[in-house]
Amino acid sequence: MRVHNIFWIDRMKIKLSDVSEIPLTDIDPEDRLTDFSLDGCPEKLTDSVKVIGIRHPISVCPSGNRYAIVSGHKRFQAAPRSGLTSIPAFIIPEIDDASRLVINLNENFGQRHYSDIEKGIILNKLKHAGISDETIIEEYMPLLELERSKKIFLDLFGVEKLSAKLKKLLHRAGVPVKTFSTFYKWNEESRAAAENLFSRLKPGVNKWRELLEHLDEIATRDNTTPENILSQDDIKKILGISSLTPPQQYDQIHQHLTNRRYPVLSDMRKRVARALDEMELDDKTRLKFPLAFLYTIFATLVDPTKVTASIPGFSQIASTVSLPP
Repeated sequence: MRVHNIFWIDRMKIKLSDVSEIPLTDIDPEDRLTDFSLDGCPEKLTDSVKVIGIRHPISVCPSGNRYAIVSGHKRFQAAPRSGLTSIPAFIIPEIDDASRLVINLNENFGQRHYSDIEKGIILNKLKHAGISDETIIEEYMPLLELERSKKIFLDLFGVEKLSAKLKKLLHRAGVPVKTFSTFYKWNEESRAAAENLFSRLKPGVNKWRELLEHLDEIATRDNTTPENILSQDDIKKILGISSLTPPQQYDQIHQHLTNRRYPVLSDMRKRVARALDEMELDDKTRLKFPLAFLYTIFATLVDPTKVTASIPGFSQIASTVSLPP
């Protein structure tokens, strides 16, 4: 059976060849222009190829004396791991980098879901291939399930400022651009210090956000850098305690930065805690009215008289703990 396929690129029709079996050695593995994934080849795909082979041909185009992959990088990576020496492929006539990228996006539209980091990498590749910002925004951002927005384009395009290791950490944690764009205004040393910290702690996406907000706020207020904050002895000491797990280290660093970001509220929290201890409330009362709730009341300067009737012992706490002037 003969198989054909057709692509349209900028209103130009490109017809692919019949499927050919191409030796793996004829394909350049270093040409990663259209490899958008930061995850590599999944083990499940390799296992599948071992059983049923490559059912869907990859697409390649001539590049010098070899072929370059247009789409199908994971299948190509799985092939030698599965014992194959050749791979079925459509051969596209020689095309430029921009066309290779566009073909890949169209082939994977609706099938691949990219992280914000991967989307930023793709936008950079499109621009570096000579495609204008306006064309990327109007024609190709929708292929990445993005709105046609100049702001979103610029926010995602900024990933080029991040190191390869930091991008991989952000990708694996699923950190969105509205969080990691904080890195854009930091200097290279501060990004490197954060990269080292997060590679050790490996927090979830929400904890990334909280820690970055703390570091950025403190650095801005104190006219210092995140690198200087992270190099202080208190944080080094926490990271040096080998008996602490990464989540425990995160919690202690987070608490340290919280205290530094909110010194007045941190002091108020300690006063409320001492007042509760002096009242010797039973466990049931402590659970029913947790410290965080009382702390919120004080922090937002709510008139204590308005809640006295509904919270047993609140009058005693209010008379014990006074707000700073």
